[in-house]
Amino acid sequence: MKSLYSILLLIFLIPYSYAQNSIKVGDKAPKINVTDYLLNSPKDKNFENKFIVLEFWATWCAPCLSAVPHLNDLQSKYKDRNDLVFLSLTYEKPEKVKRTLEKVKFNTIVISDQTKQTESNFNVKGIPHTVLIDNRGIIKWIGTPMELTASLLDNLLAGQPISSNVIVEKVEENSEKVSIKKNVEVAMGFLKDSNNHYTFSLSKALENDDIMSIDALFKGKYLDLNSDVKSMFSKINKIPESQIIVPKELKSNYNLFYKNLNEMDLQAHGNILKNNLLTALNLYETIQTKKVDVYLFKVNDSKKIPVSIDQNEENHSGSNETHFIFSNAKVETLITDMSDFYNVILLDESNLKQNIDLLVKKGSFDDFEKDLLESGFILEKVSKEVDFYSYSLKNKS
Repeated sequence: MKSLYSILLLIFLIPYSYAQNSIKVGDKAPKINVTDYLLNSPKDKNFENKFIVLEFWATWCAPCLSAVPHLNDLQSKYKDRNDLVFLSLTYEKPEKVKRTLEKVKFNTIVISDQTKQTESNFNVKGIPHTVLIDNRGIIKWIGTPMELTASLLDNLLAGQPISSNVIVEKVEENSEKVSIKKNVEVAMGFLKDSNNHYTFSLSKALENDDIMSIDALFKGKYLDLNSDVKSMFSKINKIPESQIIVPKELKSNYNLFYKNLNEMDLQAHGNILKNNLLTALNLYETIQTKKVDVYLFKVNDSKKIPVSIDQNEENHSGSNETHFIFSNAKVETLITDMSDFYNVILLDESNLKQNIDLLVKKGSFDDFEKDLLESGFILEKVSKEVDFYSYSLKNKS
């Protein structure tokens, strides 16, 4: 589920879209432009006549960070080869990248091209993206970092042919990958259909579709695929699932589609979406106030807060097997995600208006508190009256 969530982040949040790369195996490799050496800077920065593993990544890309240990292992295996270099290239500013480098170990040479010229030269359409270049400057393989193996590198170094990665695309009809592709095609078609002015649709998800969940509310468009009722209302109300109470009878997962091209603000869209959902599920909503233990999210040291360097850049949040990643994210996003993960109630009392960059380990709650403390925040446990959104079936007393 975690890897699938990362795939969907690429579709909805990353400013790329996967497409066939016009740069192909057998072509002369374009120029690799470097504006900054950020980590493991080599003495010899001339990469001509060397074999190159070129990895395109970014600090906000969950699959990219998931692949780092694998690339580290490969780099360590070939560390005695002076004619092979591993380059991890991002387009981001050094100040932003170094925050991630402090928490994630990279053995590779970490570089930045702030001009984005290298991405353009290699026609990169989505990340993570990996290219193998031989010592004559010829592209020998294009794929993803997790497809890269020692045997592929052995063939590269020996000048032997490297088989294409087409086999990765061959899957059985009932596999997860087919389900992902089918649901993504439906979702993207729904968003792009210019003839569809208004739609609300709620349907039960199929069993073999219980592998992906996405949601987005922008310009009157909303998708939530394969979510249970508690999760759906949590997202719509923008509060953690721990503050949502739903009937036990509602166990199914649903696919929710909403599209309304009438001009109105997000709150109005949210109200229409929620009312339609209540009607479709035959539910009514009440708000109950209870005094419970909560954690107040506060600023402890304003100098340590990882305020995003560029507040106008894309907002990203996601996770991989080891970390939650928040890039230029609002505090409310951090609060909701962490509340759900630890099944606690976090209330924001930071009064922080700026977006933040934060990498949080998927460890114990104590680990979470330590990560926050290092980043200038603190949690204070108190008893407090909190609103709970309760949903009941209309035909039940």
